[in-house]
Amino acid sequence: MKFTYPSELPVSAARDDIAKAVSSSQVVIVSGQTGSGKTTQLPKILLELGRGTHGRQIVHTQPRRLAARTVAERIASEMGVHLGDEIGYQVRFTDETSPKTRLRVVTDGILLAQIQRDPQLRQYDTIVIDEAHERSLNIDFLLGYLTALLPKRRDLKLIITSATIDSVKFQEHFEHALHEKVPVIEVSGRTYPVQVVYEPLGTAPALMRHVPGFETGAMPGEESYAELSAAPSDGGRDRGSSREPDMDMPTAVARACAELIIHSSHERGARDILVFASGERDIHEFENALRRHYGPRADDMRHSDAIEIMPLFARLSSKEQHRVFEPHTHQRIVIATNVAETSLTVPGIRYVVDPGTARISRYSKSAKVQRLPIEPISQASANQRSGRCGRIADGIAIRLYSREDFETRPEFTEPEILRTSLGAVVLHMLSVGVARTAQDVTDFGFIDPPDMKAVSDGFNELTELKAVARKHGEVVLTHTGRMLARIPIDVRLGRMIIEAAKSTTPNTLAAVLVVVAFLSLQDPRERPDENREEADRIHNRYADPSSDFLTALNLWDRVFQADGEPSNSALRRICKTEYLSWLRIRQWKDLVTQLREMCKEFKFKVGDPIPASRPPLEIRQLPSNQQAAHSLCCSWDAQGIHTSMLSGLLSMMGMQIVREPKASDFAGLKGAARARAMKRAQKMAKNDYQGARGTHFALFPASAVAKSTPQWVMSTELVETSRLWARYSAQIDPAWAEPLAGSLTRTTYADPHWSGSRGSAVASAKVLLYGLPIVQDRTVQWGRINPLEARDFLIRQGLVEGDIQQRFSYDDFIAKNRDVLEDAADDASRTRQMAQAVSDEDLFDFYNSVIPNTVTSVADLAKWWKSKHDEQPDLLDFDPEKVERLADAESVSLADYPDHWHTLGTDGSPIDLRLSYVYDPHDPNDGVTVHVPLKVLSRLTPEQFTWNVPGLLDELIVGMIKSLPKTLRVQFVPAPDTARKIRAWIDERYPDLPGSGNQQKPNLAPTNAEGVAAWPDLPHTFTQAAISIVGAQIHPEVLTGELWSKLTPYLRVTFSVEQQLPPSRKSQHGRRHARGPVKVLGSGKSLVELQRKFAEQAEASARQMVKKQAENAGNQGKLVEQANLLHKAGATTEARSTMLWRGALDVLRMPSERISSRWLGAEALMLASAPYQSTKDLTEDLQLAAVKRLLPNVDELPDDEALANAVLDVREVFEDTVYAVAHDVIAILKRYAEVDKAVSGKADLPMLSVLQSIREHIATLVYPGFIGKTPPDALASIERYLHADVLRLGKAKNDKNRDVRWAWEADEAKQLADKAMAKAEREPAGPRHEALMKQAVTARWMLEEFYVSLWAQELGTPKPISLQRIKKALS
Repeated sequence: MKFTYPSELPVSAARDDIAKAVSSSQVVIVSGQTGSGKTTQLPKILLELGRGTHGRQIVHTQPRRLAARTVAERIASEMGVHLGDEIGYQVRFTDETSPKTRLRVVTDGILLAQIQRDPQLRQYDTIVIDEAHERSLNIDFLLGYLTALLPKRRDLKLIITSATIDSVKFQEHFEHALHEKVPVIEVSGRTYPVQVVYEPLGTAPALMRHVPGFETGAMPGEESYAELSAAPSDGGRDRGSSREPDMDMPTAVARACAELIIHSSHERGARDILVFASGERDIHEFENALRRHYGPRADDMRHSDAIEIMPLFARLSSKEQHRVFEPHTHQRIVIATNVAETSLTVPGIRYVVDPGTARISRYSKSAKVQRLPIEPISQASANQRSGRCGRIADGIAIRLYSREDFETRPEFTEPEILRTSLGAVVLHMLSVGVARTAQDVTDFGFIDPPDMKAVSDGFNELTELKAVARKHGEVVLTHTGRMLARIPIDVRLGRMIIEAAKSTTPNTLAAVLVVVAFLSLQDPRERPDENREEADRIHNRYADPSSDFLTALNLWDRVFQADGEPSNSALRRICKTEYLSWLRIRQWKDLVTQLREMCKEFKFKVGDPIPASRPPLEIRQLPSNQQAAHSLCCSWDAQGIHTSMLSGLLSMMGMQIVREPKASDFAGLKGAARARAMKRAQKMAKNDYQGARGTHFALFPASAVAKSTPQWVMSTELVETSRLWARYSAQIDPAWAEPLAGSLTRTTYADPHWSGSRGSAVASAKVLLYGLPIVQDRTVQWGRINPLEARDFLIRQGLVEGDIQQRFSYDDFIAKNRDVLEDAADDASRTRQMAQAVSDEDLFDFYNSVIPNTVTSVADLAKWWKSKHDEQPDLLDFDPEKVERLADAESVSLADYPDHWHTLGTDGSPIDLRLSYVYDPHDPNDGVTVHVPLKVLSRLTPEQFTWNVPGLLDELIVGMIKSLPKTLRVQFVPAPDTARKIRAWIDERYPDLPGSGNQQKPNLAPTNAEGVAAWPDLPHTFTQAAISIVGAQIHPEVLTGELWSKLTPYLRVTFSVEQQLPPSRKSQHGRRHARGPVKVLGSGKSLVELQRKFAEQAEASARQMVKKQAENAGNQGKLVEQANLLHKAGATTEARSTMLWRGALDVLRMPSERISSRWLGAEALMLASAPYQSTKDLTEDLQLAAVKRLLPNVDELPDDEALANAVLDVREVFEDTVYAVAHDVIAILKRYAEVDKAVSGKADLPMLSVLQSIREHIATLVYPGFIGKTPPDALASIERYLHADVLRLGKAKNDKNRDVRWAWEADEAKQLADKAMAKAEREPAGPRHEALMKQAVTARWMLEEFYVSLWAQELGTPKPISLQRIKKALS
């Protein structure tokens, strides 16, 4: 090894001071400007001091893999050694070291992972933490851990370097920990100086007076210049100034670059410009502004003065990224994010344009998501950016903000540990044993300790992942947590692997490993600007519309499995055609291999990520431009894969919330602009999700899942830029989360109620996870949540109300106690004294005093009662006599409220009617209800029921008095006394009231003046008593009619007409169920109206019974028997004949094709004009007409055997008869066409009435279905009737007056026929209907012959016909 130090580097001058400080101190801080040579020269100084010997190494950390590799290569090159020997490097996928390596350049993550295996870091004697100003989580944890380790290992040296480090803070921190002085070595000076100039937006250029193509802006000394210079920068948006700048940030960047290009036009050598941007969007905006300004110079590199504009960001392909480091001849403008600020050194940079902003990652402690707002950078970051230039010659850095703005910014960037989630840090601290509580984390040796809230969030994240648990007041790692600490990837991704290992299918774990590796790396899919649409189309073939994770698996299967393991060259070809990054694909495969090896260490069973099915081979072999979107999607174990991944993403779930846009949102838009805005708003409304803890996010537009917007999704990360976006998402079932979440869920209950079918109280449960309802409306046992209330439901609704649908041993007490309550309710309804009867509350109190508190369901009750029944079999029998509340209540005689009404029918036979009672003023049946069987309805007289039952007679008399008009009512004052007298008068003359007696011998009605035994109605009896007692002047009819109907409803009897039903299998107890089930046909207060309403009900019931018998006969194939039964039930003779004709047709029917095959061309053409929808309908009607012609007397056939013989006799001639009918129809259609043509042309005004008459007439002869509906003997005459119309038309042209005379005669005959038909149709079914219908049909066809006799005598009629003959036929 050779030790040479470039003299132009400032660090070379301070080499002795650095060596002396390292030799004498355990911690050394080296601070110097960017480009001073700290990164490459310090390791050589340490090696020259003899560090990294005796089996130990120097470890040099870098924040990024690319930086670690390039730094190692540069050091090895300068020292003249082979990379991998004395100088080596180790990153995630590569380990270029050997046993003789003295200097190991690693990423800080590699060193962090080594702490797990070697907590004392015995492998190293010197640790160099480079780029410490980045203050990443790893760097801060390493510094904190080393703070505690250094006092234990005095031989270990720590070197901290950075260009913009807060040296004083670091010095004080380590001096406090080590109790010794910590030297800080300032490496001052640079190889080339850098001039920093300020150009706030809207001001004039700083390097020249005017830049061609741009506005000059405010000049120094102007009022607007001072105002703009004093305004703070906000990414190009002016917040503090009342004056908006005239220039936006992309224009300002373009002007600054143009200014530098003009300024450097006389310079030689590299003159490249580095422009910093906040993100990819800003990069594109800056690039577009530059290309607009330079035009062809930026597009055609053949120009001698061409300007090469190169964006540099993570989503670019690796080839495009590496172009930045390739030699070039033209001046370049590199537009990059802040990745070029520290780790990545872009060669040839002489100038820098700094907009002064960056996208800073910040963790929201309230929303628990990572936000990426654009913020002004710190002074240290601004200096770091300026230090990127001037490494090859004197540099210039243009800051697009004011000096005042720069000086007001914080000196250093806030450490990442203060603005990010601490889950991974807490896990590492717990795993290495340096923390047990949240206080331990805050007390750890962090240079800037996090607050307790952030630490608590870190513990909560680990709790979500089931990595930690509480034990004896301390937080300890679970088995899952200990495994998570050993997995060198993000904790959430590690949790997915552990969950997948529990799957019964090893292939699920293998698939999850592929997805986890995909999420750990940069997306291998590339989208070159020049082929972006083609790349998107290629990638969409794998895109699974329900899951971005399955999309990754589809891509893996296509590259590595579907066509076998590809060779290195084949893999490059695939990556080129599929627009994939070969380097990232290799990294993906390497990481999967490492994860599989790690799973073997954990003894996990790992299968292969093989899909259940792949697309057909013929689709996979199609050219890529012929393969549709999603055509290469495989079938995977989606539920198993997504459930495993959900274990690490429980707080990353989202529920879709669709908010339809309002019309008022587009009030200011019209036409196409309004339509576009509404379409865009509707699309965005579907892409709105409620996440954990009240957050709202949208699916990232590049995701295939964003196009389908499922109801529930999970996402790997939520990042806030312009809004909160969810990246890498998948559709899920929220129920998967419940078993994974465990104690993280919160359950709320609603609507507890009794369920008779379940035999317990139940409630609707909603399971919430971080505020999201993952389970809704789940039915749960309420007894487990609230036993006392569940017991109350059991007693009140299960036992008292009898809502128990489950049987158990010795459960007859429930029905018995219910019968007691029902009987008591019936008695109370009778007497209308509810307060003096046992109630539900009394039965509830009884059960409540007996049943123990542990019984909350029917199952509990059955178990307890089974053990108690043998000791006290009557323990649950309710005795109303023992109710203390009713001990002093006055008893009422129930004899005045009988259960039955005994009477005699009009035929003298005894009738027993059941009575029921209702006490509910709002019920229309309030009072007494008489249940009247349908069979005795017509044999009852209404007068007797005006008396009501004896118990209500006194109230009825008082009610009658109160209903009288005031002029009459004054005769009965005082009303109560007069009512008692009237009741006494009635009792004296009618000792036996209506309805009394018994079932076998009802009380006989008194004999009236005519000697007829009949009960008088109560109003007449009341009138007689009033006249006799008080001499009232009142007419007997006053209390009938309207006044009677105005009585209180319960004083008037309600009648319920009922029909007995078959007894049900379920036995029912109590008085109300004594008669068995019935069907209520109708009810009301007027018996007369009910008798009228149901007079024909018995007849209709009989017909219904006959119909059922007919259906049975039809099912057995007995057509004649079926027709006879329906005829008896009311069917007409014509309907009976039609039924038999159609039954015969079912036997004789021929295929439609066979019939039409016999038609000649002209015949077929003519039949096609028939008014039928199809040939099938026409042939069906022809066959029906043929059956009618062959079996004209089918209604005379006595039985089914005769019908079968008749059909057999005509079978041979049936086809010929069909053809004959068709010939008749052809003749009819020909004549119809002739008539139709004759009446369709133009006509004179006098002929209009004739033409209209003929049109109406032919429409009654030829219409859809006329062939089958026309009687067989009349069908052949239709052609003649149509011919008569033709002749009529000809004669009318010659003698219009004669036609008018004949038309009057024809109209008179037509009116006779129409009246006859209407009369027949109005007549109910029966013999008279049959006779009238026969007359009407005869008259209808006599009318046609009459038309012929009037207008076409030359055609002749079969029989003599005249108007008088028609009248005679209808008489």
